[in-house]
Amino acid sequence: MESSRTLIVSNRIEEIRTIEKFLTEFSEQHDFPPDAVFQIQLSLEEIFTNVVSYGYDDDTEHDIEIVLSKNGGAITIEIADDGRPFDPLQDAPEMDAESALEERRVGGAGIALTKTMMTDLRYHRDDGRNHLIMVKDL
Repeated sequence: MESSRTLIVSNRIEEIRTIEKFLTEFSEQHDFPPDAVFQIQLSLEEIFTNVVSYGYDDDTEHDIEIVLSKNGGAITIEIADDGRPFDPLQDAPEMDAESALEERRVGGAGIALTKTMMTDLRYHRDDGRNHLIMVKDL
């Protein structure tokens, strides 16, 4: 049986608290394993922070839509925003794990972490909106 909930938040970093509550309620309703909830929350916060920090060229308020769907043994998280086009699977810098910490360039660690924690990641752009779909097998 599929179950789905949608949350719309503004592009303000403090909305992370709202997103965390939304995920907690959904995961409790469906009895998700704690380790999966942790990985989903970390990935969701990382992607949301990137959208808020780098996705917009103006200071106006924008809506970011988050859809959580449970279908069988997996959860799908879709994040949609009207920021500038950005495919984190193709456009994010590769994480530099070889250099000394103080010599590493900024960027790429959050996406790399998300790739390791999620079962599947997909991206597409429709009607001027970025859509990142993250799937986590439970």
